[in-house]
Amino acid sequence: MSEIPFRYDPAHTALIVVDVQNDFCSPDGSLGKIGNDVSAAVSMVPRLQKLIDAARAAQLPVIFIQTLHDKTNDSPQWLNRHGEPGKKRSSITCRTGSWGADFYEVAPQPDEIVVNKYRYSAFAGTNLQIVLKTLGVESLLFTGVATEVCVESSLRDGLFAEYYVSLVEDCAASYDTDAHAASVRGVERNFGTVVASHYLERLWASEAALAGAAA
Repeated sequence: MSEIPFRYDPAHTALIVVDVQNDFCSPDGSLGKIGNDVSAAVSMVPRLQKLIDAARAAQLPVIFIQTLHDKTNDSPQWLNRHGEPGKKRSSITCRTGSWGADFYEVAPQPDEIVVNKYRYSAFAGTNLQIVLKTLGVESLLFTGVATEVCVESSLRDGLFAEYYVSLVEDCAASYDTDAHAASVRGVERNFGTVVASHYLERLWASEAALAGAAA
């Protein structure tokens, strides 16, 4: 009988990939071009690719979260979240239909789910929760960028929606190493577990081996 922890068990766990998109991760994306250090995201992606492959092999659902911004969701409150109401400001990131909104070095397979989001949290104004309920998912593994913004916002809302939540620390990245570390500490202290990708890969490989031996 498998002794894999419940919250990492492929039978009821999903891997959530948050905002691994050109504007957020590529040096040629909008955030890199205005001076954000995307090197942590660039170096994180190969680990994420390996984890996605392991999740697919273990038959976990892999759900890709894709931020899109356009005139249908660029509210004054959103655009002026750093300033005074009434100022004219346009969003530069992940414009609908743009190269910047495309996935960066990862890609959903034809049968995998993409959830479009418009705010930091993958649960805010999206169909993510009904997707998870339909799939019978009870536990969520969060990866992507930026750790302390969209990844943590989504993780917190996942807990509030009554899911077990975990942060895959080495498959999440930020533009600020201190902010990443603070987010990791906050998640571990208050919201869920923090786990490494190599641990999950070993668990899932041993689970597959056990299933094969029992067949």
